[in-house]
Amino acid sequence: MKRLALFGLLISIVLMVIFCSTGNVSSTMEKGDISNSRGEHLEYYLGKKSDKELSNKLLVMIQGSGRESIRESFGMGAEGATLGYDVLYMEKYAFDNEEMYNKTNCRERRIGDIELVINHVINNVYDNNLKEVLILANSEGGSIAPEIAYDIEGVTHMIIMGAGGYSQAKEFETLVNKEINDDQERTFGKAGIKDLQELNAKFREITSNPTYDKFWLGHTYKYWNSFLNYKPDIYLDKLDIPVLYIIGKEDNSVPYQSVESLANKFSDRNNFAFKIISGLDHSFTDKSGKNKLKEVMERVILPWLKK
Repeated sequence: MKRLALFGLLISIVLMVIFCSTGNVSSTMEKGDISNSRGEHLEYYLGKKSDKELSNKLLVMIQGSGRESIRESFGMGAEGATLGYDVLYMEKYAFDNEEMYNKTNCRERRIGDIELVINHVINNVYDNNLKEVLILANSEGGSIAPEIAYDIEGVTHMIIMGAGGYSQAKEFETLVNKEINDDQERTFGKAGIKDLQELNAKFREITSNPTYDKFWLGHTYKYWNSFLNYKPDIYLDKLDIPVLYIIGKEDNSVPYQSVESLANKFSDRNNFAFKIISGLDHSFTDKSGKNKLKEVMERVILPWLKK
């Protein structure tokens, strides 16, 4: 349901905004890997603002739910970083092996892998000398980012795009109600879900048999079971770092109400900022088909970072 299409756009815009040309500064992309406790290799790429030295600022990109390689979503020849960030990109385990990916892909696995790589990079590549660690996450990545930010002490601020605070189940309920009210057959109607009764029956089917052999909406029952009742706001409650949420009001993958609920809940907390943008969908594209992600970066994200 939560697609990775946004992430490819996000990477390209980040490279334009953060890895811009600056006189005599160049950038390099280096590949690294680390093994987990099961002996499985996790790969990552580190885009450095300089080929001679590491920065003291790290931008951690956490993508959505797609299975493609992260290499398809970044440019290798990006030049000097005007904001001074190195950028960490992480491959999903078994992205190149569909059978193994389906067997292992779930929320717990993603969080564990991401935290292992981030901690390794912070502790062993940067020797704990980072001044800033900024998480920029979208869609599914935005759902798990609050827990990751809570678990990793070095994270200093976070930007979440196209994700909110509802559980996956509540987001689906909101979207099904929207389809019913709009009298349009979209994602759920085409998947045979016509009302909340049928949706809740599907939830019961998934939770009673969370197998990797059965699929729904592009993912395994095991995957959906790990997200259905997961609520990121329990981790947001514990964060005192600056956090920015951005979502398009016409998002049909994640309902904007999922962010609106967080804005209401944390209205008295000055470390949170929320931006619901009218007329934009999950990939921050308007009804005419024009993508507005660059404008979102320039008008919302950069001013927030500079504050």
